[in-house]
Amino acid sequence: MPKELIENSADSELVLELIQVLEREASLIETFIDLLEQQQKALVQNDIAELNRVTDLQRKRVAESAELSRRREKLIGQISEVYDEKDDINITRLISLVSAGHANDLSRIKDNILELNDKVAKVRNQNELLIEQSRENIRVTMEILGNIKSPQYNYKKEGRTAGSDASLAMDRRA
Repeated sequence: MPKELIENSADSELVLELIQVLEREASLIETFIDLLEQQQKALVQNDIAELNRVTDLQRKRVAESAELSRRREKLIGQISEVYDEKDDINITRLISLVSAGHANDLSRIKDNILELNDKVAKVRNQNELLIEQSRENIRVTMEILGNIKSPQYNYKKEGRTAGSDASLAMDRRA
């Protein structure tokens, strides 16, 4: 019986630590959503300085996320050992193994993270669309500029003038 209490205590501590890591990950995702929305505003306003600032903050948050992910994977591995699972377990499986209180917390966090991931995908898709539209606008503008001919007139051998077919802009895309 004492061995079982020690295992339950270790299990409980590991699960609590996992819950804390997952909550920090959810908070980080919320921060990332805010940064994506700031990025969207900067894209619309063509504010390069703000875009660079937000992008730098996003890089920092991605690094934090990677660290939390490593910690989460380590905890899941340890919990798998406690429950004598052959493979790493996922949150759904863990919910069925832990106490009701922990199961409720894990379920709530899982649902929250899934919802936040959907929001991230939506805002990222909107930002990608804005970037693609900007690229298309630039392409069309360069095409228009490339088609405008220079209004230069040159004299021909016979003394008459002839227009030049030189473009005003040169396309340097290769």
